[in-house]
Amino acid sequence: MRPRTIRLAAGADLEGFRAAIRHLVAAGVPPEAVTWVAGDAASLFPEAEAAAPGSALALPRAVAALIPPVVMHRDRERYGLLHRLVWRVAGGERHLAEVASDPLVHRLALMRKAVARDLHKMHAFLRFRRAGAGEAGRERFAAWFEPEHHILAEAAPFFSARFPAFDWSILTPDGSAHWDGRTLTFGPPGRRDDVPDRDAFEAGWTDYYASTFNPARTNLA
Repeated sequence: MRPRTIRLAAGADLEGFRAAIRHLVAAGVPPEAVTWVAGDAASLFPEAEAAAPGSALALPRAVAALIPPVVMHRDRERYGLLHRLVWRVAGGERHLAEVASDPLVHRLALMRKAVARDLHKMHAFLRFRRAGAGEAGRERFAAWFEPEHHILAEAAPFFSARFPAFDWSILTPDGSAHWDGRTLTFGPPGRRDDVPDRDAFEAGWTDYYASTFNPARTNLA
């Protein structure tokens, strides 16, 4: 079978992967015949024309749950690894995802853990700073974060649910998320310089903490 290239959108293109893998499995295209590229990455082989996806795949729950987090991983081989997993499962290895000793399954499990860890870090450590007024005089805040993986779209709804009362933007090197009190939207990458280093509230709290907490006087670092 002649080699072909499947091009997906940059970042985590879950819907693009699902459409492509349904077509590939239905057409009997093995993983070794496909090169997956994302965004504007160069490709060595002719790109396959967009085709109507096949019918939904009846995948075991463990496999279906593994695909979305792995798609968010930054590893350029992620789509090819998932293609190998789905190909083997469709070929009869229905319990493959439960075989932790299998090298492919082990690698994908580590990728899923890395993405989960990155999501936790973003939820726990991202800090908003005051950045002027938003719509109708509402306070506007901004935050800078550098995720290890393509997690922005997955992580942003957490912040719109937690901070619905003010306008905010999250800027990352890969893209940005914006909340106006009603709608969550996504945009192009931002710059660290677009987010204040500190705001007055943070500075005041730091000064108060240093003046009242005894270890802060003896160990300023």
